[in-house]
Amino acid sequence: MLDIRAHIKRFFEPQFIRFLFTAALNTAVGWCVFAILRYLFGLIPNVDALFWANFFGTIFSVLFNFRTYGALVFRNRNFNLIFRFILVYSVTFFCNYFLIRLFKDRWAVNNYIAAAIVAVPIGFLNYFLNRFFTYIKEKKAWHYIFLGVILLAEIALFIALKYYRG
Repeated sequence: MLDIRAHIKRFFEPQFIRFLFTAALNTAVGWCVFAILRYLFGLIPNVDALFWANFFGTIFSVLFNFRTYGALVFRNRNFNLIFRFILVYSVTFFCNYFLIRLFKDRWAVNNYIAAAIVAVPIGFLNYFLNRFFTYIKEKKAWHYIFLGVILLAEIALFIALKYYRG
């Protein structure tokens, strides 16, 4: 039988509370960087401003978030985990891009507002992927295979959408 109290109790664990505060900081910093880059790339003609702002914003966020999540949330400052962290963020990069694009194309939502809306689910996705793939004690090959397959599928979808849809 499903114990709902046990699941609710998890949301009050110290690690999850630290995640919420750190995620708020990371989201605010990441969104500001994205907004500035989106504006600047928007000044360049014939450039996919959304893609490049998301791309460079993600690079900045990965470095910033690796330090904050590692130190504050997971209490782990091991720099050797950067590869797994980057793999997780590569997966969520495309999820973020696709969701912002969906809001823009389907419902005509402004990029800035869409980025703010999708920040919450992408933040939770980052937490769970980092908790179960980056900051775990034992590495397993299937972790890399799982994230690698998702990443390759996302890249293929991105290419298909970009070049076959226009």
